[in-house]
Amino acid sequence: MVRKNNKKYRFKFKLAIILSISGSLLLANHILPISALENPESFEKFRIAKTPDEREPEAVQQGIEQIPASQPTTSPQRNQQIDSPIPARISPNTINSVPTPQPTDSGNNSRTSKPPENANPTSNPSEGSPEPRPSRPIDSNPNPGNERSNPPRQRSRQPGKSPTIEVTPVSPAKVFSYREINFVDIAFGILGKGDFNSQGRYFHFYQFKGQENQLIQIRLIGSGDQRRSNNLSLNPFMFLLDPDNNVIVKRGSAAPNGETKDAFIFVRLPANGTYTIAVTSRNPGDTGRYSLALRNDRASYSIDESTELTDKSLTLKQNSSAYNVSKFQGKKDQLVSIRVDSLWETFSPYLVLLDSQGNRIATDNSKDGKYSALIDRAKLPKDDTYYVVVISASPQERGRYRLTIF
Repeated sequence: MVRKNNKKYRFKFKLAIILSISGSLLLANHILPISALENPESFEKFRIAKTPDEREPEAVQQGIEQIPASQPTTSPQRNQQIDSPIPARISPNTINSVPTPQPTDSGNNSRTSKPPENANPTSNPSEGSPEPRPSRPIDSNPNPGNERSNPPRQRSRQPGKSPTIEVTPVSPAKVFSYREINFVDIAFGILGKGDFNSQGRYFHFYQFKGQENQLIQIRLIGSGDQRRSNNLSLNPFMFLLDPDNNVIVKRGSAAPNGETKDAFIFVRLPANGTYTIAVTSRNPGDTGRYSLALRNDRASYSIDESTELTDKSLTLKQNSSAYNVSKFQGKKDQLVSIRVDSLWETFSPYLVLLDSQGNRIATDNSKDGKYSALIDRAKLPKDDTYYVVVISASPQERGRYRLTIF
């Protein structure tokens, strides 16, 4: 019995040795080198294949580089700089701040906002203002003494941030007179030699109450009078000033001679308060007739953003023109309109719409003025991610702009 047990034990022991040797030989054939356990010297040597969605921006980049360098022609001579004649009061509530667009209700395609009441130049500041805003009654001098004497034109900036509102503190020496304007009627006026004068131009001033994030439109039309005597034709220009008199946007007419000259402003108001529209002429010393209309902008914007082309922006290889890219999701057969406005008339924008493969879907029709660009009702060919390229038509020009898609 003992001998039989010893045979079984020896058999199991030999079997264990055989299995152990076989396993060692198997591991030796497939063992990894020690170097494989070390950290790689450079992760750039190891590349993982991109998914199709990740490859699309490369195609878009190629499409951008294929945009023709010969953009719509613009006049090489820039218009003379026009500054606001009203001194700006810098407020931390408005400088370097951008109103946050309200989300669009999918069940309502139009933005409905209650029109603000008519502005009263002698009324108290609106509620919610961090500081009381000095009232500006008609026939009163807003310049308290001679604390300033023609200071240089400035722009408020913060390190690392681009300004959103232009500040033009100028000390006027004459009396301001404000007129009321509402969201229903049309205001008519004639700029004459007896009006407020600054920088060799005559001015009229209008005020209205606005609300934060309110979308508005302003249209200024100059007379196309062709009479030889008592001619009242006018090439108009206007400023929109926030409650602290900082310039939000300025716009003039770009119509050729002989045509009715009008200027449009589309804007989202940055704060609650009383806003001022300053009406003047593009050319110094001009007088003439105009009409001014203020309305709520009831468009439904899928994108509404304000940003800037700077020296740090991307540039085209062909001519070094600065550009920015925005994207949105589109549906097949959807009609989209895209508009970009140079807020302070510092550059002429050019628009290009690309699909995710870099194919050009539409470009600016060059019919909406020198400092605005418009793609009107472009039909999208498929469900896709689309890219909007905002380009400066001149390599030397940069500036702040508003981009809207609707």
